Amino acid sequence: MSWTAFLQDLGERQEHALTPHELEVILCLREEPGQSKQHLLEAYQHRQGPIEEEAFTQRLRTIYRKFNISGRGYKLPQLQRYLAQQYQQSGPGLSRFGLSRIHAAFPTDTFAAALERLIHDGGEAQPEDPKEVAILQTFAPNLEHYRVQLSRCLQAGVRVRILLAWPYSLAAGLREQVLTRYADEPLAEDFAIQGSVIANLETLEATIRASRHPANLEIRLYDTLPSLALYRAGSTLLAAPFLHGALAVHTFQLELDLRASDALLTGTLLNDFERMWTVARPFLPAPDRNWRNELKILFTN
Repeated sequence: MSWTAFLQDLGERQEHALTPHELEVILCLREEPGQSKQHLLEAYQHRQGPIEEEAFTQRLRTIYRKFNISGRGYKLPQLQRYLAQQYQQSGPGLSRFGLSRIHAAFPTDTFAAALERLIHDGGEAQPEDPKEVAILQTFAPNLEHYRVQLSRCLQAGVRVRILLAWPYSLAAGLREQVLTRYADEPLAEDFAIQGSVIANLETLEATIRASRHPANLEIRLYDTLPSLALYRAGSTLLAAPFLHGALAVHTFQLELDLRASDALLTGTLLNDFERMWTVARPFLPAPDRNWRNELKILFTN
């Protein structure tokens, strides 16, 4: 993981609770020691634009407090040493394969922040950082939560690809059985994969209706068994296994940086997504069509 990627990840962690303006300051810190407050201010102004020195100082004070930097001495060197130690402890290890963090459950704020970066940057793709959103799920329990941001991604010219299970498939039925039979926590009485996928499609129908650029949204349904749930926004990828008795969003999540120097892990996951994308069938829950009937016969011919 690069120094910049490390700072970005550190600044977005919930335990620090940095505001976007404070994160902008953090991202101007250099890896090597000796950066003065004046040099930091100049780096910030070059990157973000003019700011009053008093306002900048106030942001620094808040950052020191949030990182528990205290004492009577100069605090900026303390902050730099602390961050450098954290960066070194992250080590080359699995970071060269892109592993940034492991979350206990789906990190809602992390994915939301990655979507916001895409919206802010727009659809201008870079070879090393493609501007794309991709979701692979049986059904996505949190899709409605991101509906507004997905609409904004479409408006910004970002390609959005979503892979869901064909709700009438044998695979969907088997997944429902292992969820209900081995559930760690009680599921809703009316829980069903079929209804959950259709609810996702209704969310996407509303997204299409509200978007001026619906062509940027591509939806496909698969009739096979995936091994992982994937959520991608730009260079951020979240991956979780399908375990017996637990929704994928409730199990551990691997947060991966697609800019990793070794693509063994990230490339394998992305290739699996592309393989499933190839065998899946396009489906459009268009607001002006009776798509629910079309859904039933999607894989029957």
